Amino acid sequence: MDFTLPDNGAGIEDTFELIKDTLKFSVNTWNPRFMDKLYAGTNPIGVISEIILAVLNSNSHVYHCSPVLSLMEVEVTRATARLLNMGKDAGGLLCPGGSASNLLAMVTARNRLYPSIKTKGYLPRPYVPNAEYGVLKVFTSTDSHYSIEKAAQVLGLGMESVIKVPTDEYGRMRMDELERLLQESLNRNETPFFINATSGTTVMGAFDPLDKIAILAKKYNCWCHADGSFGGSAVFSDQVIKTKDWFHGSELVDSFTMNPHKLLGVPLQCSMLLTPHNGHLLFAQANSLKADYLFHGNSYDLGAGTIGCGRRPDALKVFLAWKFYGKNGLGKRVDRALSSASEFMDMVRQRPGFVLVKDPCPFVQVCFWYIPSSIKNKLDEWKLNGLYQEKVAVVTKLIQQRINHSGSFLVDHAPLNDLPDFFRIVINAPTVSVQRDLSVLLDRIELEANSIEWNNIV
Repeated sequence: MDFTLPDNGAGIEDTFELIKDTLKFSVNTWNPRFMDKLYAGTNPIGVISEIILAVLNSNSHVYHCSPVLSLMEVEVTRATARLLNMGKDAGGLLCPGGSASNLLAMVTARNRLYPSIKTKGYLPRPYVPNAEYGVLKVFTSTDSHYSIEKAAQVLGLGMESVIKVPTDEYGRMRMDELERLLQESLNRNETPFFINATSGTTVMGAFDPLDKIAILAKKYNCWCHADGSFGGSAVFSDQVIKTKDWFHGSELVDSFTMNPHKLLGVPLQCSMLLTPHNGHLLFAQANSLKADYLFHGNSYDLGAGTIGCGRRPDALKVFLAWKFYGKNGLGKRVDRALSSASEFMDMVRQRPGFVLVKDPCPFVQVCFWYIPSSIKNKLDEWKLNGLYQEKVAVVTKLIQQRINHSGSFLVDHAPLNDLPDFFRIVINAPTVSVQRDLSVLLDRIELEANSIEWNNIV
């Protein structure tokens, strides 16, 4: 492809050829064998919603520029917050991605708890002896998303102000460790202010116990945030609500991030930040500045509550999807993903050489290793020499690279804590077939592994 930009326009024919090449050489997320990330291809109503947004070319920062789209955003955040039992005053805002939602949550928490920082800046003890707060500390699990550290960096708190809480064997934050670390922070004259729970961790899909974390947050005067960027959309499933404890205590958190562009198939990007505290008005109360040239006192000027100014009206995409499929239709998409993941786990268990990282896997990411038969006799030696993690990671990465380069699948690998890299297969799109796609993937892993002369590599 020609990536140079010309002085004179290329015209219709050359531009059309460029469009065709862009489609030809790009990753096809609509393909059911795209299982690399936490999102997948969208659907026809998603494409239509993007076309509408492009035609309108609207900005949802002030109501009078986007009245219909602003009201859609207010209603869709209220309705989603009600699924989390956040109450009649709940609502929220749309942000450009989960990391942006988590950042806005942390900014809001800081400004609500310590409003002087908004005007005077961050001046904690011991640098200012009489300050009302010490060095601010953030608490999150060791398996949480990196955006929490990024938010602390952006706020000027520093990455060292993020305290990582150990997790249990399934990746859930441990409550005994959380309270111990909170108390140790207080003993150092620091000020814990933000606890992040994760609802669906990136690698394993673990759900932290929201109810228990919220109780500790209240006890230690912290803002309780839930990063449900991936797993939060499971709240649309009646089956999940009836059979899982993933959202117990969701009504107790102060803010909740949810990305419909992941589990629900809404087009990228689409992220909500929800709160039970006075709906979208909370964010304006905590974060707005006096910009009378733009905001004229209308409570539906949603841009007043965000960090930026211009806002793409992403709520339309959720609104149309909800209208088209209904809440139950969106929930069935979640149910299908969970069912396919369960069936795939059974398949992995039965295949020689395949080993699940956790059995069962907590959510829709099925994580496993494949150990070729030709190297099984080396495992004990690797463990004895402290080479097990390094060698198994090499095996995983090489097979994964060959599969992706073949063009037949796109899958990912990941390490976790002290575990060597493993395959992480994200089962998201309803078009994924266990027999047609996932069974063939296992065949392909075996085929690629058997074509490699492992003795020359490990």
